[in-house]
Parts: sequence; structure tokens; C-alpha cells
Amino acid sequence: MQILIVGGAGDVGRHLIRDYTRKGHSLRILDLATVTAELEANPDLTYLQGDLTDKALVQNAVKGCDAVINLAWSFSDDPHVIFGSDITGTANLLDAALSSGVRSFIYASTAVVYGRAVHHPVTEEHPCLIEEARKPFYALGKYSAEKLCLLFYKERGLAVSVLRFWWAYGKSIGGRHLRDIIKTSIENRPISMVRGAGGAFITMSDLAQAVSLMMESPAAAGQTYNAGSLFLTWEEIGSMIIELTNSSSPLQLVQPAEWQGPAFLNEVWDLSWDKAAAALGYQPQFNAPEARVRFREALRDCVDQLKQ
Repeated sequence: MQILIVGGAGDVGRHLIRDYTRKGHSLRILDLATVTAELEANPDLTYLQGDLTDKALVQNAVKGCDAVINLAWSFSDDPHVIFGSDITGTANLLDAALSSGVRSFIYASTAVVYGRAVHHPVTEEHPCLIEEARKPFYALGKYSAEKLCLLFYKERGLAVSVLRFWWAYGKSIGGRHLRDIIKTSIENRPISMVRGAGGAFITMSDLAQAVSLMMESPAAAGQTYNAGSLFLTWEEIGSMIIELTNSSSPLQLVQPAEWQGPAFLNEVWDLSWDKAAAALGYQPQFNAPEARVRFREALRDCVDQLKQ
């Protein structure tokens, strides 16, 4: 299969490249970033550098592809950038996919579109409370892109599917809030956590599996799916960090109503992937204890980086 991965130079994209080349797919990458030596040396991919607002470049990138995976996003909080670049670029990509006869278009979205979790677990039917999101402009942009994609399915027949996930990890894991907790632990300062808060992390391998199942299933067209691997509380993560840093930091648990720290650490994102399991046969590759071990190893790598 000839697959175009848009935004393929990022963490998720690089994992998909390794996974899909091992499976014999031919890849094309379109990204703003300059090609790395690793990607340039890969004989199974063609790398194109450029912006999705360049219609000619996008048309050329999509031509001849069986599937398109769109991971690209600016992560800007400026609505002019979001709607002038991200949404326009998504529209250009959808137009090119439609005119090129692409068989499957996967849009990688985010759990942030749910805004604030008011029902648990968080299923695909959960309301999208954009105004209450931690990053409302980001949520609005991603939700708008989702709707644009699904309208291309409904009105123009392009086989588009939307994937929502919260936080992906591979051999390592990133994130500002996570790094801040690690630094606090290294300095042996108290670590405060909200009792019960946490989220549904997903391994890179499970993310690749979910995308593959969506690409391969005609029934996925027009559908939105959550995906995850395991739910971890910040309390569990804090304990892992204290152990990995050999810290004397005390772990202090507070009730949600008493929390005065970042709102992100006072949320419960228990995504349900029952819909993907029932419709696509999606199942996490590892059971919860095994996935937790792999999370701990990713966390160890992050700790080691910060200690350098």
C-alpha cells in the first residue's frame, strides 16, 4: 500500500514509519521540518518538505496514494493561524485526496475536543464542550477539522475516519507537565497530585494498530473512534517518578475542589475504546500490567534525559 503520512517527522509519525515499513508499505512523508538523516536514509520512503497551504505540493504528495494519515497541526493558539493555515491545509489535503481517489483518509484528532469530561468513561458520544477545554482555541481548531473531514465523507464520499486519543508514548514520553513533575522530584520537593485524576495513555504500537484497522476497514468511513492502552492516575505516575529519581519527595494527594495547580492535572480522561474494539477488533497489544511496565520504561528515559 502507498501511504502518505502528513506530519510524519514528529514522534507519532516516526513510529508509524518504522511500523509500516516493516510491514512492507511504501511511504511518502510530507512535513514542514527539514528531513533528518534517519529518514533520508530510509529506502522505503519519499520525503517532501513543505506547507499544506501549498495546493500544488499537496496535490503532488497525494497523487498515487492509497491512504492518507494526517498528523499535522501547528498547535498555535492564534485563530488566524488555526483557520488560515491548519484548517485551510486540511481542506487542501481533503480536496487532493478526493481528486486522487484515495481509498482511506485518517484524521488524527485529540481527546481535547471533549473539552471537559462530565461523563465517565468518555465515549465518542460524550459532548464536545469546546469552551470548557483547557486549550479552547486548540480544541475549536481540531473539532472544526474533524467536522470538515466528516463532511467530506457525507457530502463528497471520501472515506474519512477520525481517531481521538489522549497521550501517546513509545520508548520515551514527553510533555511539559510531566517534565515539571520530574524536576520537582529530582529536587526532592513535595509533589502534589489530585486524587483520582489521570488519563488513558496509548502505546505507539497500539496507535499504529488503530490507524491500520481504520485504513483497512470500509466500515470505518465516516466514523470517529477513541483509542487507548491503559488508564493511569497521576498518583501512580508520581510514585513511579519518585522511585526512578531516587527522590525523597513526599507525594501529597488533594481533593479536586482543593487543587490550585495546572488544570491539566485535575482532569480524568478515562477514554473508552469499546467502539473500536467492537467495530474494528481493536485491542491493546499488552495487558494493563505489561503496558504499565512499558510506560515506566518510557518514563525512565525521560528522567534520564532531564538528568543529563
